[in-house]
Amino acid sequence: MNGPLQWVLLGLFVGPLVGLAQDSKPTVEILEGETAEHLIGDRGPIYTNLGHEHFVVAFEVVVGTDGKAVSAQTSNGFIGDLTLLCKTWRYKPFERNGQPVIARVRESVTILPISEFTKAHVPFPEIHDWNSLRITLNRSGCYGMCPTYEIEIRGDGTVLYDGQAFVGTTGKRKMQISHASLAKLVDTFRGADYFSLASGYVSGVTDMPTYVSSISFDGVSKSVLDYVGRDAGMPAGVSDVEAAIDRLSGTSHWVGRK
Repeated sequence: MNGPLQWVLLGLFVGPLVGLAQDSKPTVEILEGETAEHLIGDRGPIYTNLGHEHFVVAFEVVVGTDGKAVSAQTSNGFIGDLTLLCKTWRYKPFERNGQPVIARVRESVTILPISEFTKAHVPFPEIHDWNSLRITLNRSGCYGMCPTYEIEIRGDGTVLYDGQAFVGTTGKRKMQISHASLAKLVDTFRGADYFSLASGYVSGVTDMPTYVSSISFDGVSKSVLDYVGRDAGMPAGVSDVEAAIDRLSGTSHWVGRK
């Protein structure tokens, strides 16, 4: 792999170093075999328009006691805040002596050229336990004034918003939406054939924001990374999902700058 390509891709996935508050519990090292038994959802591949090279980006991931990934480190020593990608990853919580523990696991994502993407239809599962539903959208910053914020929508209609930069409202906010709005949002995911999508689409440009959407319920999980993805073959449905999360969550009035 040539040097420039390596640096471009690392730049997309490895952001500035951000200190994340960790639980005071000790971190338990997890072996590969046990990790595989706890994975929920896929880990790639991610497709790019950056040529014909294949390679793997490896991470060490810290997983909280609730089974959510909170931080990661690349295998070659680059340390950064990977929460936009990693916080959508889900695991069955790791336990020791019957108690949930903070775990450190080894993960990897394969990077492939978009020309090798072969779509296989994966039916959208029916939701049985709406209380288990979690939908998220994360929009990162860029080298300009890109709105930076996170949204989480829960199956009971709770919406959690965290405005971070270049938005009308910064800080954390909470609101409630109707089940009808929630059902329309799920229908948008279904219409995008979301579970048939690649895990990410990355274009070979710089200085642009990254978007990551996700949906999880009933022990299944799927997320899609969009870095100028339309230029790398990403279907329009991904952008539709992102826009629907903003609109149907009711948070667009917090995002818009006054």
